[in-house]
Amino acid sequence: SEPGHPLKQFGTGDKTTLSGDNRPDLLKFYKKYYAASNMKLALISSAPLEILSAKAKQYFSDIKNRPVKVPELPAAFRKSLKNEYRLLKIKTIKDVRSLEIDFPTIRLLDHKGSKPASVVGSVLGYEGKGSLLSKLKEEGLVLGLSAGGGSSHPNINSFSISISLTEKGLNEYERILEMVFSYIEMVRKHGIEKYTFEQAQAMAQINFDWKNPNEGMGFISSKASLMHDYALKNIEKLPFLFTEYEPEAYKAVLETLVPENSMVVLSHNSADYDQKAPYYGAEYSLRKIKGERFERLANPAKLEGTLYPEKNDFIPYRLKLIDEDPHLIKDDALAKVWFKYDHRFKQPKVYLTYQIETPHTYRSPKNLQLAKLYEAAVQEGLNELVYPIQMAGLSYSLSVGKKGVVLTIGGYSERINDLLKIVTQNLMEIRIDPQKFNNIKEAMVRGLKNRKLGQAYSRGGYYNWLMLLDEQYTEEEKLQALLPLSLDDVKAYAKTLYEKVFITGLIHGNYNDKKAIENTNILIDSLKSQPLAEKDRYKQIVEKMPKGKRFSFSREVKDNNNSLSYAIQVGDKDPALLAQVSMLASIVESDFYTQMRTNQQLGYIVWSFQQRMEDRIFFRLLIQSSTHGPFEMRKRVNAWLQSTGKLFSKLTKEEFERHRQALIVGLEKEGDSIASVLSDLYSLAVDEDGDFLYKKKLIDAVKKVKKSDVILQARKVFLDPNTPRLEVLIRAKDSKEKVPAGIINDVKQFKEQISVIGTNS
Repeated sequence: SEPGHPLKQFGTGDKTTLSGDNRPDLLKFYKKYYAASNMKLALISSAPLEILSAKAKQYFSDIKNRPVKVPELPAAFRKSLKNEYRLLKIKTIKDVRSLEIDFPTIRLLDHKGSKPASVVGSVLGYEGKGSLLSKLKEEGLVLGLSAGGGSSHPNINSFSISISLTEKGLNEYERILEMVFSYIEMVRKHGIEKYTFEQAQAMAQINFDWKNPNEGMGFISSKASLMHDYALKNIEKLPFLFTEYEPEAYKAVLETLVPENSMVVLSHNSADYDQKAPYYGAEYSLRKIKGERFERLANPAKLEGTLYPEKNDFIPYRLKLIDEDPHLIKDDALAKVWFKYDHRFKQPKVYLTYQIETPHTYRSPKNLQLAKLYEAAVQEGLNELVYPIQMAGLSYSLSVGKKGVVLTIGGYSERINDLLKIVTQNLMEIRIDPQKFNNIKEAMVRGLKNRKLGQAYSRGGYYNWLMLLDEQYTEEEKLQALLPLSLDDVKAYAKTLYEKVFITGLIHGNYNDKKAIENTNILIDSLKSQPLAEKDRYKQIVEKMPKGKRFSFSREVKDNNNSLSYAIQVGDKDPALLAQVSMLASIVESDFYTQMRTNQQLGYIVWSFQQRMEDRIFFRLLIQSSTHGPFEMRKRVNAWLQSTGKLFSKLTKEEFERHRQALIVGLEKEGDSIASVLSDLYSLAVDEDGDFLYKKKLIDAVKKVKKSDVILQARKVFLDPNTPRLEVLIRAKDSKEKVPAGIINDVKQFKEQISVIGTNS
């Protein structure tokens, strides 16, 4: 930012800026700006309007109404240079590579109906054939690209292009800059086609007409915020709709996207630097680049193989609702698929999720890494093909897990078949070149290596899963399996992946039985698979800790934080037991947080919750601290555990009922979209073997649970020495805390002790 500009100031705070007595400053701020003339109020409720008006008067009429001079921010927060551009290099801690080009731009609030940043962003960020991203990927320079703009203040407006780099791209970032500015120049000369605006306008109107119901604090607070920038009559629609085609505004934004107006930010972990940020210690350098390097951006060569995005023929203009009862549409040796019609949202949308179980996505580190490469390669190969359909309000996701491949497709029902056919026709063919494969693989290698730099609580979770879950693979095993794999290996893997499958599916939305069956058959016909017998399907095994056994595991990590996590083994899945433990978690949550976070100041991350792993129930406690070691935290948590008897003895009947009602409300809450309802139904299909009444059984169990039963369960979980538990104590880098005797530091030790105890019991 420019010297003296408010954006130049420190935006958050640290122990230096926040120390001392801040009350006088807060009161000064209050007296200066806390006035009715400077406020907007929005309320939401099922109560009648007259009651809401009365509430507003009751609680807000005493606020003084006086003129307030709102501070102005100069629009020129970073002035354009002449014949040079700014290059900021930032040295990162993790192995990440990114290039961001940021431009101050026009005042966007003056163009609310035409939304120039969104329209221009949709062109520069296009991912289909002939796009800038496609060309950059073709040369092996980038992994992803996005473009768009916004304003953090009416006078502070910017447009940015964000790029995720390959290793080659990092070395050739100036070539990428040339290509970016060449593409911008092409778009600037071509102009924004009216059909680009009309497509954005049509999709915005469709999404507005068929949007999911929205309510609650987030919804109403956003309305209050919008009232500062929009007239009351426009609050409902104008922020979300495109109402005016404004070529001059699009041109004006494009005119700001020039090198001399840019800040180029290159971030990676080997960046050269000569400065340190005063508060966070970030290492960086800032240069002004001119001469030939600037001229190549100011007058870029034509970028062959790119073109302006073509008209999108997938926009769904003829949407309507269908009414149909739900059916189980397929149940045989190959698949079990349910369909549920949406009676609630009444939107012309449908979502389909299929779990394609196959024995080839797990059971060895090599299989797992082949599956991960397959997932990324299929997505990369499909990107250009499906991008126009995704822009028309449809979406797909493909992910691999231990059981197999999960495919989800959804959006406006009119064109679902088109997307489903494109995706399923490409499930067994890898259509990427060696360069793109190498970029995918290299990103995966970096990702695995970067995990060791994760926060302490995340590393604790990693070791927790290694110990409690059977057939878990270490990061070293995954990396060793990944490194030798080639594109040919993945191509061969794709052809054998679906030899034998079992499909569990859920379809939900504005559809009918015939169409749901047709979609399912499209998938089945494309796979040409034989049935996978139940005995050959993957089943996750959770280790069972023996009664009366407590395990303590500790490791040092590369993070500057310590963490402690308890996994207290409660029992096997049962609605009555789960109801008791859920009530227990609700009752202790506030006290645990208050004691550990507020009173003892152990750290910002303080969690307590019940957790179900497959068919086993655990109670979890987790703390991350930069000031206290894990063994000191364990001492304090153990003291808190001993105090829970007193906590439950003071629990009144009224308090117990409040927790019960809160839990019931949470369990009864339904998804707020067709997609989220599908997600809930799909979980019941795969996790509860199609028992769609399981949630109702749990709610009934919560309604019936007795206070005395919950207190007995609390004593067992927190105080009974026979209740087994695993403590994972993570020490910060270069920790000086002494490790007590009897602490295990190898996952194999835990597995061996479990095995020996199990054999002798």
